[in-house]
Amino acid sequence: MEHTLTSEQQKQFCRAYLRTMDPQRAAGEIGRGDGYALLREHTVQGRLEKMRESLHGQILREDAVRRLCELAFGRANDAVALALSDGAARPDIEGLDLSAVAEFKVTDKGGVELKFLDRVRALEALCSLLGESAGSADEFYQALEDTGGGEAEEP
Repeated sequence: MEHTLTSEQQKQFCRAYLRTMDPQRAAGEIGRGDGYALLREHTVQGRLEKMRESLHGQILREDAVRRLCELAFGRANDAVALALSDGAARPDIEGLDLSAVAEFKVTDKGGVELKFLDRVRALEALCSLLGESAGSADEFYQALEDTGGGEAEEP
C-alpha cells in the first residue's frame, strides 16, 4: 500500500486532476499509481473542494469546455498506430492519447475494431455550452463543412 501524499504531492495531484479531469493521468504526473484511490482520500477531497471554491465554480465550466474541445478536435493518430501495430512493436500505451476512442476491441480472429467518440455530439455540446454568443450551430457546421472537417458519420 502506498504512503499518504505529502502536502505538495496533494497540491500537484489536485491541480493535474482539475486540469485533466482524469485521476489516473493526474496520479501518473506525480509518480503514483491509483488515481481513484487518491480521490477517495479525505485530505485530497478537501483540497479539491477548496481549489474549486477559490475558482468560484469557473473550473467546472472551463474544464467541460476544454474537454469537449479535446474530444471534438482531437486526433486519432495514436489509436490508429496502436491498432496497426503488431505485438512485438506495440507502442507504450501509457504515453498514447486515446481520448477519441470509445471502444477498442480485438476480435476472435486477431483483427482490431476501433469505435471513435461522436465528434458531432461533442461539437453540439460545446456549442450549447458556449451559447448563442458564439454564433449559431448552423453557421458553425457550415464553416466546419467548408473546411472539410465535417466528415462525421450519422449516428
